[in-house]
Amino acid sequence: MDRTKQNDIIRRARAMADKASFVADDFAQALFPRTDVVFNDRMRSHALQYLRRAVSQIAQRICQIATRDLGVTHQLLLSIAEEGGDQSFALLQPSGLLNKPEIVQHLLVKTQQNELAARLLQKISQEDLESTLTRHLDHDDPAVAQAAMGLLVAQSRATGAAGAIEACLADLPPEIVYAIAWPATAALVRLSGSPGVRLQQAAERLLAEHDESAGVARKAERLAQLLEQTRTETNPVPHPMKDGLALFVARLARQSGLSSDQIVTFTAEPEMARFIIVLCAADYPVQEALSIYAALDSGDHILTAATYGELDRDRCVALVSGWAAPDAYQDAERTLSRDYLSEDRR
Repeated sequence: MDRTKQNDIIRRARAMADKASFVADDFAQALFPRTDVVFNDRMRSHALQYLRRAVSQIAQRICQIATRDLGVTHQLLLSIAEEGGDQSFALLQPSGLLNKPEIVQHLLVKTQQNELAARLLQKISQEDLESTLTRHLDHDDPAVAQAAMGLLVAQSRATGAAGAIEACLADLPPEIVYAIAWPATAALVRLSGSPGVRLQQAAERLLAEHDESAGVARKAERLAQLLEQTRTETNPVPHPMKDGLALFVARLARQSGLSSDQIVTFTAEPEMARFIIVLCAADYPVQEALSIYAALDSGDHILTAATYGELDRDRCVALVSGWAAPDAYQDAERTLSRDYLSEDRR
């Protein structure tokens, strides 16, 4: 056997031995999922594409700061600064350093947003969808017009080719930038063999300069706030085909007290049950609720007027109020409830 191939097999065998304890964990997750949420191959592929792009953009920006502002001259770092590249992601993907709850939750939200956008485009053209925001450019309130323009610019920057999922550094929440920046920095140090001090300084500058207000979510929240303040009786109920996906989600989040990420996550759940509860709690009329559900559903389920009309709004409001509580509080409440029940059984 060729010595190079022999060494390669030995290297792979050692690497597999280091990770052997995780094989059963991976198999168990596939065999015994703990929820009924289904993640198809397309969603998994899009999640990895998005994460690869996010890591690459952060690594590239760190290299740009290091080489242009801090005087680092390493050839690999100069190349990444100019052209980008997936070297950091390739090193980090199998390490487990990107498998953090906040990153995975963000991937779920962005992937589901992409799914919803694709579903909308089956019912409305791209041109008509874009016009949902341009109508606000002529609003009587200059602040509304300015906010609409800001959202349009942010969306154009964060939108990829049809059917693709794009990651834009400006659109990443600060906690995600932080969660990725330090592993990416460590990967760059390992790849380049350079001292880590300058790259660490570059990462710190990246985190300091990151402006979350420039992202689509924040721009949508700002426009939703202004539209709510100028709302009149003649204003239509928010609808994804009338507002666009980002603005609709932001308006519903504002009405319900939930976060935009929660609204998107609810649409990924079986039959969008919690999403329906949110619509009822926000007092959406029957026909509007059915239309919204049809626009966002994958086509596998049908919401009827009878089903929606039978919902008790007071109970829906109480449920949504509970979901709006901080996650740490909800976790503590569930734990205490379990403990209380176990004590009662004694």
